[in-house]
Amino acid sequence: MDKILSTVFYISFCAYLVLYMIMFYSSLKACFLRTGKGRVRLFLLSLATNPLVIFCLSYVAVLYLGGLLVSITEKCGFVSAIDRIMNSSGLSFALTMVGGLVFVMMSLLLSRIVANWLKASNVSLVTFTYLMFAIIFCFSGGRSPEDSSYAVTSDIINIVSSMSSVAAVLYLYFSVIKGLVGLTDKKHYINWKLFMIPPSFFLLVYYVFDFLTFMYGGYAANVVAQIYSMIVLLLFIWTFYVIITTINATNAAIEATYESEHDKLTGLYNKGKYMSMKAGNFGNPSSIAVYNFDVNNLKYINDNFGHERGDELIIKAAKSIQAVVSERVYGFRMGGDEYVMVAVNITMEEAEEIKGQWEQALAELNLEGDVYCVMACGLQFGEGDFDYDELYHRADAEMYLDKKARKEKGLTSHLK
Repeated sequence: MDKILSTVFYISFCAYLVLYMIMFYSSLKACFLRTGKGRVRLFLLSLATNPLVIFCLSYVAVLYLGGLLVSITEKCGFVSAIDRIMNSSGLSFALTMVGGLVFVMMSLLLSRIVANWLKASNVSLVTFTYLMFAIIFCFSGGRSPEDSSYAVTSDIINIVSSMSSVAAVLYLYFSVIKGLVGLTDKKHYINWKLFMIPPSFFLLVYYVFDFLTFMYGGYAANVVAQIYSMIVLLLFIWTFYVIITTINATNAAIEATYESEHDKLTGLYNKGKYMSMKAGNFGNPSSIAVYNFDVNNLKYINDNFGHERGDELIIKAAKSIQAVVSERVYGFRMGGDEYVMVAVNITMEEAEEIKGQWEQALAELNLEGDVYCVMACGLQFGEGDFDYDELYHRADAEMYLDKKARKEKGLTSHLK
């Protein structure tokens, strides 16, 4: 029976290591392949930089340097120095702490390097992935010797330890990492640095706990402590998952609202948002300025040079308006080549200044790209008991006069 349990443990532990490598690669793939990175490249990176490799490198490096220092200070051979370190509780404790610190620092450093090299849209998400896999690996128990103080055999303890590690890896990937990938959109960037503190602190504290349990409770107690820690880790992951789910739901609602109110091509408010704000009289301001815009020659550009050039013209026009948008100035794309801008609670002088700022912004934008944008503008100002519809129609009429005057002067949008 003992031989069967021992075999089951070795199989479960090997299965855990294989699964660990696969899930780590899958996590990186989920983070990066949306940006078009190759699978082979990512797989090689996951093998070279996964926390299992980092763990081995950090502890071997610390052990090697510690052996050199002891051999130099004690004037003994390198092998003897290593034996002394391993047999000394004080030196072993120092090795554990330094190795753990190096492990955490290397995990952080490599995650940042990989994320920046592959141009991840959210670097901190990759860092979080590295840290969580690092924590799980630290909790992965080795083989425990027999201990008569436990009602169950050490083999059963070892098997439970391996299975808890497998459960943690699967839960981390399927319930957390895959959920986080949807939040890497730059529009709703989340500062994940706030979430770096718990796993980092959790990992460092565990090292002390792990060493003290091993020194004063025996190796079997150490493995049991690892199982308990894995349960705590799963609870931590669950809590984190609840937080992320809440954030995700909030962001989904924000994004739905954003898309319903904004023009997809330009990012300005759309006609639906304009009608909604108009129905509320733009908040009943004490004064209002209405600007009507029209992009000259858009149909000619579309018909002769294609809609891609036409879209460039539309976007450049929108950028000139976006340059003067503020808390009191709203920009709208009404459709096609028509735009409206509404400024509230301003003076006539400020309204003219905003128009001048828009003209300056358009002039600067026309220094860039292949399309030269010419726009007609009509401005009307009202205060007190104003009639918005009357102001709008007057601004529209003024805009058409400006458009006609520009055409007569030969000023139209064109390709450079």
